[in-house]
Amino acid sequence: MKRLLGVLAGVALMASACSQRSGSDSHLLSYAGQNGRIAITSTSGGNVDIWTANPDGSHRIRLTWNAASDLDPRWSPDGSMIAFTSYRSGNGDIYTMRSNGSSLKRISSSAAFDGYSTWSPDGERIAYASTRSGNLDVWVVTLSSGKLVRLTSDWADDFAPAWSPSGDRIAFTSNRRHNSDVYTMRSDGSDERALTTNSHADAYPTWSPDGTRIAFESNQSGNYDLWVKNSDGTGTRRLTQSSHFDGYPSWSPDGTRLLFTSSRSGNQDIWVINADGTGTASLIANFGLATWPDWQAIPLPSPSPSPSSSDTPSRSPSDTSSPAASPTGP
Repeated sequence: MKRLLGVLAGVALMASACSQRSGSDSHLLSYAGQNGRIAITSTSGGNVDIWTANPDGSHRIRLTWNAASDLDPRWSPDGSMIAFTSYRSGNGDIYTMRSNGSSLKRISSSAAFDGYSTWSPDGERIAYASTRSGNLDVWVVTLSSGKLVRLTSDWADDFAPAWSPSGDRIAFTSNRRHNSDVYTMRSDGSDERALTTNSHADAYPTWSPDGTRIAFESNQSGNYDLWVKNSDGTGTRRLTQSSHFDGYPSWSPDGTRLLFTSSRSGNQDIWVINADGTGTASLIANFGLATWPDWQAIPLPSPSPSPSSSDTPSRSPSDTSSPAASPTGP
């Protein structure tokens, strides 16, 4: 709970900094894709807003311009939409927009806090954490109908859900053991399993694109670093070793790298690391307070079918008509 309160306080801190300067089924597979643009939360524009950048951190574009805080962007599986949390309604709610910032749509509407969104691999549902039940629980909404289903129901706070690429499980953070741990459950809320069970704080899980590993942040080394486990709970490995905060990991669509937030430079910046723990590098630095990165997947083009005689329209000898328009050009 302390970690959660710290995160919510961090939103207020980002907003304060701005004011001083002027947040299924196994056959449903996620798109295999190339590494696209990076979405982040940043105060660089004088407010807490959503930005995107090229994979190398260049060509940064501001997508939201509201006076309220917009944070925690999450790309849709096909890379065309972004879900995010916004306080423009006075409390946290889930919104979606197109990748260029257009077609804003409010997804959740309650007096409670709604945040920490994640898309289902087919793009038809969004899971998120909400306090509408009195404490933070994981809920899921079907976008076409608005049908809302509660997935977790216990005394503890359950938040930061992450949908698996296969669509059959959801990872999430829970403090039901009086410190935050990473759990997984079926996408209908059944079969809850603890992925971590140590006495430290483990939070903010993210699945590798092939679904075999889960990265998360943990302070089991004394400060927050990135760690990774196999999705069955075996094979724990520490990826970063810093005396500062490293957290909020996000896998690249090709599975070779992870984005994360780090304060190791003295500011809150976006960094990148290879999936094996090598090649740590600063990606977006001195861009206000920058956090909550997420990597867009650009779907690979479908292979073109080979032409066959049955697919090729025949032309009879008597068909001598000319096309309506002839191509011109060099």
